[in-house]
Amino acid sequence: MPAATRRNGDDMHTWKTTAAAIVAACVATQPAAAADNFQLRYNLAGNLGGELFAARDQVGWAGGLALTAMENSRVTGDNGLALTRTIPGGTVPLPNTPSALYPAYSASVAQVAGTGTQKQANLGLAYITEEHYGGGRLAFLLNVPFAKKTQRFEAMAATPALNWSPAIPAPVRAAVTASFNRQYQAQIGIQAGESSGETTGMGDVEVQAGWRYVQDQLRVLAGASVVLPTGKYSAAAGPDTGYGNYTTFRPAVQATWLPVAGVALSGKVTWAVNTRNRDNDVRSGNWAGLELAAGYQTSLGVLGLNGLRVQQYQADSGNPWGSGKLRSTNAGVFYTVRLEPVNAAMTLQYMATTASRNARHGNFSQLRITKFF
Repeated sequence: MPAATRRNGDDMHTWKTTAAAIVAACVATQPAAAADNFQLRYNLAGNLGGELFAARDQVGWAGGLALTAMENSRVTGDNGLALTRTIPGGTVPLPNTPSALYPAYSASVAQVAGTGTQKQANLGLAYITEEHYGGGRLAFLLNVPFAKKTQRFEAMAATPALNWSPAIPAPVRAAVTASFNRQYQAQIGIQAGESSGETTGMGDVEVQAGWRYVQDQLRVLAGASVVLPTGKYSAAAGPDTGYGNYTTFRPAVQATWLPVAGVALSGKVTWAVNTRNRDNDVRSGNWAGLELAAGYQTSLGVLGLNGLRVQQYQADSGNPWGSGKLRSTNAGVFYTVRLEPVNAAMTLQYMATTASRNARHGNFSQLRITKFF
């Protein structure tokens, strides 16, 4: 083989290899999931149900079990529509070629589709004092979750065209372009695949203390929770049953009014402050939540409607997805019945997301059983 031909073949192979390495490095820098996986430490299945009619004299120890099934149909972006991610443009360096002749490519926008399911069991242990303090009783709660979570992310983006200088031979352009196209799409798929998978493990434990005030037509619960990073979590891409290596302080006030017999109206306001994630230095933005419920007591149990809205009022710090704030609006129904043989209360609850931004969008079904000992 003539030396010139052999050299051209070697250069073409080098160009193709270099193009593949460059595009892999460029695309691989794009994460496939946000820092907190587009969710907050809050029960979107709803916290208000037939318990609004709880007896006035409940004291002592109580146990609870909540089984929740969540189905996420999509992840929304900052406009409430499909989640997108900009992949920056760049150049493909070529060996033995001046940088002025490197082919350039423009930025592209990837559409990210995220779906998944989660099955979770929460075990709760509570204690309400018999003694009164300021007219009410003190209440303490320990909440321990266990979950099985699956998620799947897919990213789709058109491969940008390479802008070539006429000085580069046509065979080289064709070979490098073909390699660039393959690697560009392959790296997008790899990054999305790394965020997909299934995991099972413990979630983040919640410790709560509060003050409970009960009168004939008014019930008030004011307190605060600390959510600890005890869940199964890794800073690497992929599903987690924990939210991250950070702590959340979450004070809340809940008030219930019973205007007439058999009718209850309730509202709950929550505020949350997060510390910085010690694994990736991302700080999830602080947020607030509002939950409303109305219940009607019948001879067969309590029927009711509820809705909730959670929203970050502060953007994440260090989030590679940018400064978009999560918001999620959900609405649903509940039914509570007393289980006389075991002297316990059972609540069935269903909630569906009606609007969201930078959040998982789906539906939630929950069964709760509470018993005082």
